[in-house]
Amino acid sequence: MNDIDFFSSNSYLFLPTKKNPKVALCVDNAILANNAFKLYNPFSIKAKILKNVSKFSFITLNIFTKYLGVKKEKSDFINYLEKLLDKKLHTSLYFATANDKIVLQLQSTEAKIIAYVKYPLNTQGRDRILNEVKALEILSSQDILTSYILKDNYANNPFIVLHELDGIIEIVSDAVVKTILQKLYRVKSYRLENHPRVQSLKELLIHFKMFDTLLKLEKICKRSSKEYLLVYEHGDFAPWNIVKVKNEYIPFDFEYFVEDGLEYFDLIKYYYQIGSLLEFKSGNSLKDYVCSKISMNEIEYIYELYLIKEKILNNLEKE
Repeated sequence: MNDIDFFSSNSYLFLPTKKNPKVALCVDNAILANNAFKLYNPFSIKAKILKNVSKFSFITLNIFTKYLGVKKEKSDFINYLEKLLDKKLHTSLYFATANDKIVLQLQSTEAKIIAYVKYPLNTQGRDRILNEVKALEILSSQDILTSYILKDNYANNPFIVLHELDGIIEIVSDAVVKTILQKLYRVKSYRLENHPRVQSLKELLIHFKMFDTLLKLEKICKRSSKEYLLVYEHGDFAPWNIVKVKNEYIPFDFEYFVEDGLEYFDLIKYYYQIGSLLEFKSGNSLKDYVCSKISMNEIEYIYELYLIKEKILNNLEKE
């Protein structure tokens, strides 16, 4: 599944290194390069410095392309996309951390970003893209988000073409985070023991024979006295999956979407990612950080459920 080439007839810059790239950016000229760098949004200080230096070199001093750019030929898949969209294309590539998919940025011959494409590299990537299709269809039917441009198949693999979200990706305020998630709230609420999300976790714990963890989950449910909303769960809610477009904050990348989700899981995920990946916290320090950000008297119960959910997800990805 992963032997397909995704390059167009352009020169490419591989970052952070050619041997282990996160992106391959089209840098034939300053305008193409400027757009291509929108595909690379690192959060670490070191990676941000690399991006800014590289961007300056290839946009302001475009002579670097001649010496550092790697020339590629147009692939059969890009020929297919050009016929499908009836446009000549320049592509830049983002290599997903999980090595399960490629994200393509498509630029026109006028150097305008026209769309993004997600294409799977393995079965896991295929499942995630199909799950995102499901998410966008559900959320667009509720006028929460805009749907995809189109879905199609190539070499017996599904892919989606997505609208460009031209904006800024950065850490947002706590108030903005809550406002985004409120749009995903649904009407019904349940005690934990009866909540559809918790019921699905129980079923998966039985499937994986994680009986000690199942006992822990059941104890949490018995201690809880609150009701929790049914929500559309993003599943990977983090600063790098939110974009500010004009005055609106839009979540994207719904590959881990859960239709019958549990209130607070996404909120915990957001602060967990910041705490672990950007603040380098772990263990009780990470737990204290996340729980301090969420004002709710049963947050420690939901945090423990969140950790159980993450263990189950790890097992699912190993199947």
